[in-house]
Amino acid sequence: MRKIKIYALSSFFIVYFLFPLFQANFTYAGEKFKDKPFFKEVEKSRKKSLFNLNLDIQLGLGISNTSFDLNKYDSTTQYVKDPSTKLGPSVGAILSVDFLGFGFTSGLQYTSKGFETATNKTTALNYFNIPLLFYFDFRMDKVIIDGNIGPYFGLLLSQDDDSSVVPFKVKNFDLGLTGNIQGAYMFQKHLGALLGVKYEYGGLNNLGSNEAIKSIKTSTFFIYSGIKFVL
Repeated sequence: MRKIKIYALSSFFIVYFLFPLFQANFTYAGEKFKDKPFFKEVEKSRKKSLFNLNLDIQLGLGISNTSFDLNKYDSTTQYVKDPSTKLGPSVGAILSVDFLGFGFTSGLQYTSKGFETATNKTTALNYFNIPLLFYFDFRMDKVIIDGNIGPYFGLLLSQDDDSSVVPFKVKNFDLGLTGNIQGAYMFQKHLGALLGVKYEYGGLNNLGSNEAIKSIKTSTFFIYSGIKFVL
């Protein structure tokens, strides 16, 4: 019994008094390299997420041009021979799946396209667009530069015009190509302000035709701002 007490007291002395001294000089694997440049780079790469979801809320202005390929030029088509551009709003919520700087983008966007005739009559073509795009990005400190390119599908909401001046109705569906580039300054890890430009070429499916009009196509340039959420 006496030997057991001696062993117990000896063990207590080693654990309580001597072990902290050894621990102070003990170095975990890799700890002695913590101030080395390559170690810091490894730590930075570990902090970066391989997979991100980006949600962009966009508000912008579109400059739309509508082109008509005419079968004939007469009183019914004289107002659409050389139409002027039209300004219209653009609002959208765009979601991007980002994996190592590449991914896929879709969402929902309202755009108002159209044209203005020589008699100052305006035709507005209002769409909900659904993009299906290839996504890419790269990052510089607090700035994210990203872009998209690919097709979009547009659903016509309304065609607002004076039917006595514009003798046609466009199709309810628009197929086109679009691309954009934008930059976002991140105030914090998950929130930033963005600014971008976008171009859309619509009417790949021919927006309308009749005996006087062969085809209708659109081209629209957008500038927009908004908020980026990194989820």
